[in-house]
Amino acid sequence: MNLLIQNTPLGCRTLRSNVGPPPTLTHHAFTSIELLVVIAIIGVVIAITLPALGAARQATHAVVCASNLRQLTLANLAYAHDNNQHLVPGAPNFLDNLRRWHGERDTTNQPFDPGRSPLLPYFQTSAIKECPAFDTPRPGFESGNGGYGYNQRYLGTDNPDNLRSESSARLHHAKDPTNTLHFADTAFSTDGVEIIEYSFAEPPSHGQGFPASPSIHFRHHHTTNAAWLDGHVNPQTLNFTRASIYGVSQTTNQQLSLGWFGPDNNTLFDLE
Repeated sequence: MNLLIQNTPLGCRTLRSNVGPPPTLTHHAFTSIELLVVIAIIGVVIAITLPALGAARQATHAVVCASNLRQLTLANLAYAHDNNQHLVPGAPNFLDNLRRWHGERDTTNQPFDPGRSPLLPYFQTSAIKECPAFDTPRPGFESGNGGYGYNQRYLGTDNPDNLRSESSARLHHAKDPTNTLHFADTAFSTDGVEIIEYSFAEPPSHGQGFPASPSIHFRHHHTTNAAWLDGHVNPQTLNFTRASIYGVSQTTNQQLSLGWFGPDNNTLFDLE
């Protein structure tokens, strides 16, 4: 503030301020065009960000799934250590349809109870952990496995041609555990529309050249997590597929991401 000294007719001095009235504050409102521009910019940012967030979530699901499969593998290896090298039976007395590696039931009208899985003592939870990327609208006839399947034909039984077998393969029978599939992401479709839970990772062939229906599920952006008998887990890409025994076409199974990785034979499944 500047002060001026001014003489009055009486010879007295007075002080006068040169400060005027306070400035008037004005408010600028957004016009409709400016609002539309801001909304458009926000829309562009969201459009750019959402795919990145979706990809990050898919990657996180794949990592969690791989961890779940590794825990399954370690649990089965611990089971073998305590059971004279025998891995967990995949489906003891298969024709009775009452026992699976992931649970048991008293009648075929009931779901499998994961609390009765022979692997349960080797987990820190009361059930098989579910794959976070496996979203199925209805339970399947093998529900309770968390979206994971076991190499039943070569590890879950000691004789794949004997459907009444109660026993499983022994760990030391595998000549190359690094290249012997243990568990994988699995699913199945009986109608070509929905996928359901399925607890076995079927090899390409059931023996004597009889083709199997695809059950390995490539749910992680066209990859599946494969757990091997030596304990390591890695992603695998879909290599081929075919029509299933339920009449689901090869094209539909491809669209459902059901098929196999590796060669069109059983070399990644068998014990040789």
